[in-house]
Amino acid sequence: MASGTDTTSVSGNAGQAALDRFAGMMIERMRQMKDTGWKQGWIGGASGFAGLPQNVSGRNYSGSNSFFLQLQTAAMGYRLPVYLTFKQAHNLKAHVLKGEKAFPVVYWDMMVKDKYGKRISSEEYRALGKEEKKGMEVIPFIKAFPVYNVQQTNLAEIQPERMQKLQDKFKVPELRDTAGMYAHSALDRMVETQAWLCPIQVDKRVDGAYYSPSKDHIVLPMKAQFNIGGTPEDTYRGGMEFYSTMLHEMTHSTGAKDVLDRFKPAAFGVPEYAREELVAELGSALVAQRYGMAKHIKEDSCAYLKGWLDELKESPQFIKTTLLDVKRAASLITQKVDKICLLY
Repeated sequence: MASGTDTTSVSGNAGQAALDRFAGMMIERMRQMKDTGWKQGWIGGASGFAGLPQNVSGRNYSGSNSFFLQLQTAAMGYRLPVYLTFKQAHNLKAHVLKGEKAFPVVYWDMMVKDKYGKRISSEEYRALGKEEKKGMEVIPFIKAFPVYNVQQTNLAEIQPERMQKLQDKFKVPELRDTAGMYAHSALDRMVETQAWLCPIQVDKRVDGAYYSPSKDHIVLPMKAQFNIGGTPEDTYRGGMEFYSTMLHEMTHSTGAKDVLDRFKPAAFGVPEYAREELVAELGSALVAQRYGMAKHIKEDSCAYLKGWLDELKESPQFIKTTLLDVKRAASLITQKVDKICLLY
C-alpha cells in the first residue's frame, strides 16, 4: 500500500508546479501529433470510452482539470477517465498500488482582505457589488491536490460491480448512418433545425470549413465529402471528422461579440489569431471526447503549432488564460447539444 496523506489544499509552489507540468504535457502532445503526421488526436477519442473525467463518486471535473485528465488518461492508456484521491480510495476499502504516482488537480482561488485588512472568503467577495469591492486587496492563487486513476488502485478487485458500472457508463456506442459513417443525432438535429447560435451551412460542396465573423455563419463541406476511406473503419472515422470539424467552427462562433466576446473580427487570418485557433482546437477536442469522437488537429491549425509551443515554453500562465476561454466555449456547446438530446 502506498504511504502518505491526502493533501486537499496545497498552494504556492505546488500550484505553479502543476501549471509547469500541464505546459509540458501540451508540448509533448503537440510533438506526438506532429510526429504522426497529425493522425493522432488531441485526447484519444478512439480509446474506447466517451464522457468527461469524473471522480469516483460521479462528479465531473471541469475546465483545465477536465482537459488535462483526459490527456493523462490517453497518455497512460487508462481504460476509464475516473479518478480518486488517496482518502477516497481508503474510504472505499481500497488502496493506491505501490509505486503509482499522483496527478495534480488544480483549483484557482483568491485571498481577499477588506480595506481594514480583515480577511473575507472568496465566496463573500464574489457576492459583493462593484462599489463594495473597491479598496479591497485581492491576491489570486492556485491550489493543487493529487488524484489517481482507478486503474492505479485495487478498486477493481475490491469492488468489481462498481467498476463494471463505470465501464458500462463510459462505453462508446457505434452509431452509423446509411453510408456507414459515424452519426451524431443531436448535432444532425441542430443543423436541421438551425438551433445553433448562428446558421450552419452543410448542403453545398465546398473546399473547406470556416466561420465568418462578418456574416456570423458557419460553412462546412457536405458530410459525404469526408467519406474518403477505403475501409469500413475509415468510413466510420470520416463521420467523426465531419462532426469534429463542425465543433471546431462552432467553438470559433462562440467568440462573437454578442456571445462570449472573445475576439475582434479583424484578428482572423493574422498572427494574433493563433490563440483563438488554439481555443477552437481544444474546445472542440473537449466536446468531441464527451461524445466519444476522436478529434485530430485541423490542417489549417498546424501552421500555428510553433507559436503555441513557443508561448507555452515561455509562459505556462498562457494555459490559465487560454483554458478559461476553452471552458466557457465548450460549456456553451455542450449545454446546447445536451438540450437537444433531452428534447429528442
